Amino acid sequence: MTLRRAVLSASVLLALAGCGDGKPGPAQPAETKRNGALYDAVDVCGLATDEQLQAALGEAPGAKERRDTDSLKACSIDGVSGDFYLFVVLVRPSMGAVQQVAYDKNAATDAKSIDETTYSSTGTGEAHVETASGELVVRVSLVYYQDGGSITDAPAVVGRLHTLLGAITKKT
Repeated sequence: MTLRRAVLSASVLLALAGCGDGKPGPAQPAETKRNGALYDAVDVCGLATDEQLQAALGEAPGAKERRDTDSLKACSIDGVSGDFYLFVVLVRPSMGAVQQVAYDKNAATDAKSIDETTYSSTGTGEAHVETASGELVVRVSLVYYQDGGSITDAPAVVGRLHTLLGAITKKT
Protein backbone atom coordinates (compact mmCIF):
# COMPACT_ATOMS: atom_id res chain seq x y z
CA MET A 1 0.00 0.00 0.00
CA THR A 2 1.40 3.37 -0.96
CA LEU A 3 1.61 6.23 1.54
CA ARG A 4 -0.93 8.23 -0.43
CA ARG A 5 -3.43 5.36 -0.38
CA ALA A 6 -2.86 4.77 3.35
CA VAL A 7 -3.52 8.44 4.14
CA LEU A 8 -6.64 8.42 1.95
CA SER A 9 -7.92 5.24 3.64
CA ALA A 10 -7.27 6.68 7.08
CA SER A 11 -9.09 9.90 6.14
CA VAL A 12 -12.12 7.95 4.93
CA LEU A 13 -12.18 5.81 8.09
CA LEU A 14 -11.95 8.89 10.31
CA ALA A 15 -14.74 10.60 8.41
CA LEU A 16 -16.97 7.54 8.63
CA ALA A 17 -16.24 7.06 12.32
CA GLY A 18 -17.97 10.35 13.10
CA CYS A 19 -20.99 9.65 10.89
CA GLY A 20 -23.76 7.15 10.63
CA ASP A 21 -25.09 6.86 14.17
CA GLY A 22 -27.46 9.81 13.71
CA LYS A 23 -26.23 11.46 16.89
CA PRO A 24 -24.68 14.91 16.84
CA GLY A 25 -21.00 15.17 17.67
CA PRO A 26 -19.72 17.00 20.71
CA ALA A 27 -20.67 20.66 20.85
CA GLN A 28 -17.94 23.01 19.81
CA PRO A 29 -17.35 25.94 22.14
CA ALA A 30 -18.91 29.13 20.80
CA GLU A 31 -16.45 31.75 19.66
CA THR A 32 -16.62 34.87 21.84
CA LYS A 33 -17.73 37.95 19.95
CA ARG A 34 -14.76 40.37 19.99
CA ASN A 35 -16.52 43.62 20.92
CA GLY A 36 -14.41 44.92 23.82
CA ALA A 37 -13.04 47.82 21.75
CA LEU A 38 -16.60 49.11 21.23
CA TYR A 39 -16.69 49.95 24.94
CA ASP A 40 -14.27 52.87 24.56
CA ALA A 41 -16.35 54.70 21.96
CA VAL A 42 -19.95 53.73 22.74
CA ASP A 43 -22.64 56.20 23.81
CA VAL A 44 -24.85 53.99 25.96
CA CYS A 45 -27.72 56.48 25.68
CA GLY A 46 -27.76 55.85 21.93
CA LEU A 47 -28.00 52.04 22.05
CA ALA A 48 -31.82 52.03 21.98
CA THR A 49 -34.36 54.02 20.00
CA ASP A 50 -37.07 56.05 21.71
CA GLU A 51 -39.60 53.46 20.51
CA GLN A 52 -37.61 50.64 22.13
CA LEU A 53 -37.29 52.65 25.34
CA GLN A 54 -41.02 53.39 25.36
CA ALA A 55 -41.81 49.69 24.97
CA ALA A 56 -39.54 48.87 27.93
CA LEU A 57 -40.82 51.72 30.12
CA GLY A 58 -44.49 51.26 29.28
CA GLU A 59 -44.64 55.03 28.68
CA ALA A 60 -42.73 57.64 26.71
CA PRO A 61 -39.10 58.17 27.68
CA GLY A 62 -38.12 61.46 29.25
CA ALA A 63 -34.67 62.92 29.77
CA LYS A 64 -31.57 60.78 29.18
CA GLU A 65 -28.47 61.29 31.30
CA ARG A 66 -25.05 59.70 30.88
CA ARG A 67 -23.83 58.17 34.14
CA ASP A 68 -20.39 56.84 33.22
CA THR A 69 -17.86 55.95 35.91
CA ASP A 70 -14.35 54.54 35.77
CA SER A 71 -15.69 50.98 35.68
CA LEU A 72 -18.85 51.23 33.58
CA LYS A 73 -20.75 53.17 30.95
CA ALA A 74 -24.36 53.92 31.83
CA CYS A 75 -27.43 55.88 30.87
CA SER A 76 -30.41 56.82 33.01
CA ILE A 77 -33.68 57.36 31.13
CA ASP A 78 -36.62 58.79 33.07
CA GLY A 79 -40.17 57.80 32.30
CA VAL A 80 -42.36 60.86 31.59
CA SER A 81 -44.40 60.14 34.74
CA GLY A 82 -41.33 60.76 36.89
CA ASP A 83 -42.12 57.65 38.95
CA PHE A 84 -39.36 55.40 37.61
CA TYR A 85 -36.42 55.22 35.24
CA LEU A 86 -34.51 52.79 33.07
CA PHE A 87 -30.84 52.29 33.79
CA VAL A 88 -28.76 50.85 30.95
CA VAL A 89 -25.26 49.68 31.89
CA LEU A 90 -22.37 48.40 29.79
CA VAL A 91 -19.30 46.90 31.49
CA ARG A 92 -16.06 45.49 30.14
CA PRO A 93 -15.13 43.23 33.06
CA SER A 94 -11.59 42.21 33.91
CA MET A 95 -12.79 38.60 34.13
CA GLY A 96 -14.71 37.16 31.18
CA ALA A 97 -18.22 38.50 30.58
CA VAL A 98 -19.82 35.08 31.13
CA GLN A 99 -17.96 34.70 34.43
CA GLN A 100 -19.00 38.22 35.50
CA VAL A 101 -22.67 37.50 34.78
CA ALA A 102 -22.43 34.22 36.74
CA TYR A 103 -20.88 36.11 39.66
CA ASP A 104 -23.57 38.82 39.53
CA LYS A 105 -26.31 36.19 39.32
CA ASN A 106 -24.99 34.43 42.43
CA ALA A 107 -24.94 37.76 44.30
CA ALA A 108 -28.45 38.80 43.19
CA THR A 109 -31.56 38.29 45.26
CA ASP A 110 -34.23 36.16 43.57
CA ALA A 111 -32.15 35.56 40.40
CA LYS A 112 -33.84 33.53 37.68
CA SER A 113 -32.07 32.11 34.63
CA ILE A 114 -33.40 33.18 31.24
CA ASP A 115 -30.73 31.29 29.26
CA GLU A 116 -27.10 30.21 29.71
CA THR A 117 -25.76 33.76 29.84
CA THR A 118 -28.79 35.82 30.88
CA TYR A 119 -30.66 36.17 34.16
CA SER A 120 -33.25 38.42 35.76
CA SER A 121 -33.89 39.55 39.31
CA THR A 122 -36.74 41.56 40.77
CA GLY A 123 -37.59 43.31 43.98
CA THR A 124 -40.45 45.48 45.16
CA GLY A 125 -39.27 48.60 43.38
CA GLU A 126 -36.87 47.30 40.75
CA ALA A 127 -36.30 44.71 38.05
CA HIS A 128 -33.04 43.82 36.28
CA VAL A 129 -31.99 41.71 33.31
CA GLU A 130 -28.29 41.08 32.63
CA THR A 131 -26.43 39.19 29.92
CA ALA A 132 -23.00 38.54 28.52
CA SER A 133 -22.57 39.93 25.01
CA GLY A 134 -19.18 38.91 23.72
CA GLU A 135 -16.57 40.57 25.92
CA LEU A 136 -19.12 42.94 27.47
CA VAL A 137 -21.82 42.70 30.11
CA VAL A 138 -25.09 44.49 29.38
CA ARG A 139 -27.65 45.19 32.11
CA VAL A 140 -31.00 46.97 31.90
CA SER A 141 -32.99 47.88 34.98
CA LEU A 142 -36.31 49.49 35.69
CA VAL A 143 -36.17 51.25 39.05
CA TYR A 144 -38.91 53.14 40.87
CA TYR A 145 -37.96 56.33 42.63
CA GLN A 146 -38.60 56.30 46.37
CA ASP A 147 -42.39 56.58 46.86
CA GLY A 148 -42.83 56.32 43.07
CA GLY A 149 -44.49 52.92 43.16
CA SER A 150 -43.61 49.26 42.96
CA ILE A 151 -43.37 46.42 40.48
CA THR A 152 -46.81 44.77 40.34
CA ASP A 153 -46.27 42.43 37.35
CA ALA A 154 -42.64 41.30 37.53
CA PRO A 155 -42.84 38.78 34.65
CA ALA A 156 -44.20 41.44 32.27
CA VAL A 157 -41.55 43.98 33.30
CA VAL A 158 -38.77 41.38 32.94
CA GLY A 159 -40.14 40.48 29.51
CA ARG A 160 -40.02 44.11 28.38
CA LEU A 161 -36.50 44.53 29.75
CA HIS A 162 -35.37 41.30 28.08
CA THR A 163 -36.70 42.57 24.73
CA LEU A 164 -34.79 45.84 25.18
CA LEU A 165 -31.67 43.92 26.18
CA GLY A 166 -31.94 41.88 22.95
CA ALA A 167 -32.11 45.08 20.86
CA ILE A 168 -29.09 46.53 22.66
CA THR A 169 -26.94 43.41 22.35
CA LYS A 170 -27.46 43.46 18.58
CA LYS A 171 -25.64 46.81 18.58
CA THR A 172 -22.81 45.72 20.88
